[in-house]
Amino acid sequence: MDGTEIRLEICPGVYEPSDDTFLLARSSEPVGRCLEIGSGSGFISIYLALNGIEISCTDINQKAVECIRGNMVINGVSFPCVRSDLFSNVSGIFDTIIFNPPYLPTDDRIEGSEQWDGGQDGFAVIRKFLRGSEKYLSPNGRIFTILSSLTDIESLISEFPQFSFIMVAERNFFFESIFAYSLTRRI
Repeated sequence: MDGTEIRLEICPGVYEPSDDTFLLARSSEPVGRCLEIGSGSGFISIYLALNGIEISCTDINQKAVECIRGNMVINGVSFPCVRSDLFSNVSGIFDTIIFNPPYLPTDDRIEGSEQWDGGQDGFAVIRKFLRGSEKYLSPNGRIFTILSSLTDIESLISEFPQFSFIMVAERNFFFESIFAYSLTRRI
């Protein structure tokens, strides 16, 4: 990315850094107090910590929390990391919130799919996240997230008129495009 060297242990049952992770890390512009929801292996949070950003992170998966803590040690950084279903164990106000949600639309729940399964329309998790985020986002704060061309992004934007959605980056594949978005509150 920018020359920052990150070493990670890849842990069984934990979301590995992938194209969406790298796109979100490259396109996020964190300022102030930052929170990453759904950190997986911790790649983005560790990257930010190594670059002097004040970060806290969460993941719903206890294995991920343990993996992140181990990866912090490997990289010589330390920051708060807790198990949390979105904001359930979060307190405080943040200037930047980063979330790489499960965004793939699916018809049936498959065992172990929580890392990528966004429900029937792909928005089951991000919808819950956006509803809860306003309590934790500073008035001038920004959210950075990933959305997929396999979903009806315009319908999500219409559902949340309190946010301004700006696409800041994209990555195209033969079957899908993924988009990094910056969200701010509408005033």
